[in-house]
Parts: sequence; C-alpha cells; structure tokens
Amino acid sequence: METRYKKRKRQKNYGSVIIALFLVAVIALSIVLIKGCSEEKPNNDTPPVSNPSSSGENSSVPSVPEQSYEERVGKEYDIDIEPYLQYIEPTEKYEYVFLVNPTHTLSSDYEPADLIDCGHTRDDGRATQKMRETAAKSLQAFLSEGAKNGVRDVTVTSAYRSYSYQNYLFNLYCEQHQHKFATREECEKYVLTFSTKPGTSEHQSGLCCDMHNIPAADVSFAEKPEAKWLAENCYRFGFILRYPADKKDVTGIIYEPWHFRFVGRDAATEMHELGLCLEEYIELKQAEISKVTPNK
Repeated sequence: METRYKKRKRQKNYGSVIIALFLVAVIALSIVLIKGCSEEKPNNDTPPVSNPSSSGENSSVPSVPEQSYEERVGKEYDIDIEPYLQYIEPTEKYEYVFLVNPTHTLSSDYEPADLIDCGHTRDDGRATQKMRETAAKSLQAFLSEGAKNGVRDVTVTSAYRSYSYQNYLFNLYCEQHQHKFATREECEKYVLTFSTKPGTSEHQSGLCCDMHNIPAADVSFAEKPEAKWLAENCYRFGFILRYPADKKDVTGIIYEPWHFRFVGRDAATEMHELGLCLEEYIELKQAEISKVTPNK
C-alpha cells in the first residue's frame, strides 16, 4: 500500500503538469490572436496592397490628376482651343526659345522653310504677311479669342522680313533721320533703338509680327483697350510682348506694344508669371535651354 507521502507527491506532480499545459495553451492562443489582429490592422505607414489577379481589376492606388493649364492660370478659353494646342504648346518646351539680336544673328540667306500666309494681314494693299506655321496658327487662335473679347480690328502690318528687306528698311530709316545728326554713326545709333540691322531682326525668324489698329505703329497704341487685352493674354497662346516698357535697358529696344514674338505657351507663361523678358528668361534657364536644338 502507498504511503500518504507518496500519494501527496503524485498529486503534486499532476497539478504541475496541468498548470504547465494551461500556460502553454494560453501562450498559443495569445500568439494566434496577436497574429490575427496584425493581419486585420495593417501598419498605417504602409498602404495595403491588394492582389490584382484576385479581383480582375486594376487595384493600384490612383494618382492625383495634374491640373489643366486653365486650372493653373485661372483662365479658360472662349474658343475651342483643342485644334490649336499642337501649335501653341510645342512638344519641346524650349524649341522656339532663342534670341535674334546683334549678338545672335541670322545669315543673309536664312529663310524659314515652313512659312505660310498669315491671317489678319491689314487689307490696305500690302502683300499678305507670312509667318512660320506654328506661329501663324497660334496667332489665329490668339486673335480669334480676341474677337470674343472685343478685339476685332487689330491687324498684322508686318511679319516675316527677309534679310534684304530688313537692310532696305534700316537704310531708309537712317536716310529719314540723318538730318538730325552730324554723322552716319550717330544716326545709326539712334535708329537702332527702334529698328535693327539685317541679320539681327526677329522678323527674319518668322516667329514675330507687328499688329495694331492705328495708322502706323506708335506707343500710343498701348493706351487702347485692345492693346491691353493683347498684352495681358498673349502668353496663353505662346506669345510674349517682346519689348516691354520696363525692359529697354535689357533688350536695347524701345517699348513696342505692337510687337509680339512666339516662344510657346509653357515658356511664355513662365515669363508672364516671373515678369521676365526673353533675354532674362534665357539667362535664367540657360542650363536647360542649352540641351535643346533651337527650331530655327
């Protein structure tokens, strides 16, 4: 027969085993619960990734759509702008961003290969003016929008000019003003404030035009509501007012509220927002522009 001591010892061993099994069960249950909770509540720092193949749908997280041009600048177009976008917004942002001036000249035989008739040429017997296709189409959109906003009588008086024609004009102006000066050199210095020597004129590029609604180009045009609308909205169509009133020291040319130059909508918009003329903009973006071959 077992002694009372052996019975107590055996009962004590059974109790220890039961407690150990209970603790193991509790620990196992805790692990299961913790794992289940972690699967149901992913870390907030890591977005859940679903399996596209299981749902049959594209389950990637949608990106925030970029703002449209109209949303960014806060202005919509009154005309249908879609047919013109391929012109006013060149594929390469800096394609038409280049200088034509005394230090950046065009050769005497340079003539753009893509010149087309320019709409809105003044109907006073002058030849139909021409511009490069991109600029001409953008100008069409520009003045069509203008017509929707009260600008209905602005016409183009001068666009593309050949090297020889610019030479003729420059010499003509010198002859007209020579009586005011003692020497030809002094006269040319004066004429250069409103006209340029052949090879240095933007008109030879085919990317600019003079347009207004007065008998002849004059600073008084700036006071007309049509001129103000053109200056305030030209960037939306890829144009800049090339020779602003406050940039004469930079451009070397007097204020010309009638002279508009095509550079492309993105570049024109940045110049508008930053208050820069073409020389200043090119200096600011020199590193980027240097990687692009100008579309001359």
